[in-house]
Amino acid sequence: MNPAIELWLHDDALNLRVQPCTGVRPAGLRLRRRDRAATVDIVFSTNANAHVPLAGLHAKGLQRWDVLLVDDAGVEAPLRPRPAETQGRHFFNARMGNCGLSAYLSDSLGSLVLLTGPWERHQAVVQAEDARAAFPRWLEELPLDDTLVLFESFLGKSYAGNPRYIYEALHRMRPDLRCVWAYSGRESIPGNPQRIARGSAEYYRLLATAKYRVNNIRFPVPGRKPQTCYFQTWHGTPLKRLGYDIEVDGPEADARESFHAESQGWTTLLSPNPFSTQTLRRAFRYDGQALEAGYPLTDPLLDPGLDRTALAGRLGLPADARFILYAPTWRDHKPLGNWRFDLDLQLDLQAVSAALAPGQILLLRGHHLVASRLDQAALPHNVRDVSGVDDISLLCAIADILVTDYSSVFFDYAVTGRPILFYCYDLEQYETQVRGLYLDVDHDLPGPVARTTAELVRLLTTLPQVQEQYAQRYAAFRERFCALNDGQVAQRVVQAVFGPAPAPSLFASDLATLGACLDSADTERLQALMRRYAPHAATISSLVYEKLPDAERARFLVWFARRWGGIDLVDPDEMAAYRAEVRRIRAETRAPVVVDGRTYSLQDLRSQGYDFRLATYEWVLSIHDVLYDQYQNDTFRVRPGDVIIDAGAFVGDTAALFCAKTGADCQVHAFELLDENIALFEYNNALNGIADRVVVNRLALSDRSGDQVTIRQARLQGATSVGADGGDGSEELIPTITIDDYVERAGLARVDLIKMDIEGSEVPALEGARRTIRRFHPMLALCLYHKWDDVLTIPRFLASTGMPYDFSFKWVQLPDGWEAVLLASPVAAPPERGAAWA
Repeated sequence: MNPAIELWLHDDALNLRVQPCTGVRPAGLRLRRRDRAATVDIVFSTNANAHVPLAGLHAKGLQRWDVLLVDDAGVEAPLRPRPAETQGRHFFNARMGNCGLSAYLSDSLGSLVLLTGPWERHQAVVQAEDARAAFPRWLEELPLDDTLVLFESFLGKSYAGNPRYIYEALHRMRPDLRCVWAYSGRESIPGNPQRIARGSAEYYRLLATAKYRVNNIRFPVPGRKPQTCYFQTWHGTPLKRLGYDIEVDGPEADARESFHAESQGWTTLLSPNPFSTQTLRRAFRYDGQALEAGYPLTDPLLDPGLDRTALAGRLGLPADARFILYAPTWRDHKPLGNWRFDLDLQLDLQAVSAALAPGQILLLRGHHLVASRLDQAALPHNVRDVSGVDDISLLCAIADILVTDYSSVFFDYAVTGRPILFYCYDLEQYETQVRGLYLDVDHDLPGPVARTTAELVRLLTTLPQVQEQYAQRYAAFRERFCALNDGQVAQRVVQAVFGPAPAPSLFASDLATLGACLDSADTERLQALMRRYAPHAATISSLVYEKLPDAERARFLVWFARRWGGIDLVDPDEMAAYRAEVRRIRAETRAPVVVDGRTYSLQDLRSQGYDFRLATYEWVLSIHDVLYDQYQNDTFRVRPGDVIIDAGAFVGDTAALFCAKTGADCQVHAFELLDENIALFEYNNALNGIADRVVVNRLALSDRSGDQVTIRQARLQGATSVGADGGDGSEELIPTITIDDYVERAGLARVDLIKMDIEGSEVPALEGARRTIRRFHPMLALCLYHKWDDVLTIPRFLASTGMPYDFSFKWVQLPDGWEAVLLASPVAAPPERGAAWA
């Protein structure tokens, strides 16, 4: 049985206590850095404590340390502990100055590993690895986003290949869909879609929720929702053997089991020809749907409007040159690391350079798995390394001749009809020892095969004769492999996979009708607003807008246009009445009051209908919470005996209001982050005699307990900025907790209302309340105005709980569109109430 361990920071050291399962205790621990460049030995104290000075773990960059048990004889054994259960991979995570330290169990041995590094980079890695571990759970719990398409090409390194041209057609044909690219490069992408880093925490969240996935290799984790469409485009008609067709050892053969697990998640496999359909099915043991439609990446090669001169200029190449593209594949037997390979250039570039005609340039483009690069300064003047170009299709479009070996690029280039030469210096070795081939190079290829540089030079200098000699074979090759590539493949594929754009939603239609009464400036604003929300309009409509009463839909549109479009459609009489109330409350006399040595204003709320007072900031009017009662309407109200979660409780104004409404017969569990607000909150509780009704917590609500968030005082006194780090020392770290964990720790037998106004952190806080919502089915009062997508993400979360709610919408802050609240009332009766809190 694995020993239990405890980890904690104290006195600038990591303290580790091991509780062995047997009476035999090890002498100590040894921490070995993964690169084996450093070790740290620690002797156990009598109670099996290890005291590890943190300075000994500091190293440049991110480092992983394996933790080993060491006996008196110096014999090492991995420490395979039994840590406390958490939802994250990293069960311990702490900050030490500007560095982070966390602990997790290795995948291979289940042994203890420590991760150290600069704080921001460390946290990014921790969050990404925790997200990967959480991915199976997210597949079960997070809602499907029907409008989301996640694109990835060549392991997130390229904006290229079939995914690129499918995206560009989809962007034109289906603007209602939201596209996200997992892409780490610098190429500009039409439409400026969201980009994420492959393997980041956000990446795994989107991978779990996207309705559509498009990839040309594989994602890092298998599994999908049953409703997810995983469109595998692949990246070439195969010449070299793949998957289970490989009969020799190598990285591809070693990886085929994991790739088979991936292929079982494909819903559709794109194929360019019958040969590929049959081969890819067999090689990947895939028996799902195949779409035999051609390859979109060939469309630019057949574009009649393509300006090759302009394209060469964009690629940084001479506009008036003629180009020979040399594009070899990677060699499985020349590894430089994990899926990184040597260029293994067996070509005399000086000899090729000397043979080139004036105005000809040899473009050398390495495979994306090749890590080594050439020194451009050392190359001949007419040889260019273009391996940095993401998309080889663009190079094919300007190339007058293609030279390759076993790469699939020649199948695509053949649509141009331009010459193809093969340079296969290692043909016998590649066929028998490296990978193996599907075609007979002497009878099936559309061009001759050179084995040496001299032979290749001869072919280049006798090209007209070579073309004539291979014309018949070239034509047969194109008929067999390229017949479906007609320049319209991307459009055909988008229609087949994604279908036509849906009819306008009710929300979009109603929003468009506002344009009839707008001037030209507001019309432009409305059009911009509708373009921004077009990919999400149907979801907003079905999840929230169509569930509102008719009168509240109209108000929702007026608010939406005001808040997110800057368009003022508020009724002038209502605005005048609102401003009159503001002036009335602002003119009231307030007595000064001192709290914790600071002077504030004492506001009497009787003029707004409730008999309580608040010590608060000079700018506070309270009219939105109290006078306009933004968390209540005719069917949504607190009742005596209610247990309330008050998230974003400020200075206790809503807590006092809830107590006033219920005759102090309620229990309020409040969450606030700023010390100054909490001091006022506790003063107000005592002032109004409700201190025994209200529990004040300085905790940040999130989707995970035990983490920390950074807060700062916002520009407005009393307001909080979450996640900001100004670097001026004013930021603070606040521990996080989920509502689910809080409810359990507090022993709450019921929750009747959850009110949230937490500066845009509502969605993660709701994720952390999922069990509570399902168990108690409470009323929910949720602010919708902090983030532009709150109208999308908050209703989507509520739909994902499976708990039916009726919606109302309340908006009371008219000038700017703030203070908009979604009131969600449970359709079914909540669980039987227990006795009121005593």
